[in-house]
Amino acid sequence: MFKCRPSRESKAVLLAALLAATGRMSALPASSSMLQASGSACYVWGQVRSPGAYGFVANPDILELLSAGGGPTENADLRRVVLIRAVSQNRVSINLQAMLASGQVVRLAPGDVVIVPSSPWYHVRDWVSLVTVASTLATLALTVVNRVGT
Repeated sequence: MFKCRPSRESKAVLLAALLAATGRMSALPASSSMLQASGSACYVWGQVRSPGAYGFVANPDILELLSAGGGPTENADLRRVVLIRAVSQNRVSINLQAMLASGQVVRLAPGDVVIVPSSPWYHVRDWVSLVTVASTLATLALTVVNRVGT
């Protein structure tokens, strides 16, 4: 008797179809076979918990993509999100905080890229940490020089 095992691609398509049919479709991390099977992938980079490609059965909105990426980190600047449209290569700046307050929704198309930048304070904290370490090392060096010199 011949046994047939479902392929990884057919499992992904079946899972996506079941989730879509039940209204519970969430984004699935997109492998290369999954992207071909689902037909739609969007990308999220920057200050999100899990940046990468996410496959969707239908075109998601920007919040669904950010949620699929685990949500923004505490270092994200949601006022300066950048959307790069796949078809036109246009860069669109989005103030996600204002968008949420107004109730607007930005739909994404396959291949669109969303970049969540770091907040300015993130870079200031990095700079302050570097200055703190440098001053600590300088103080240590001066202390050693003073002890050896006396």
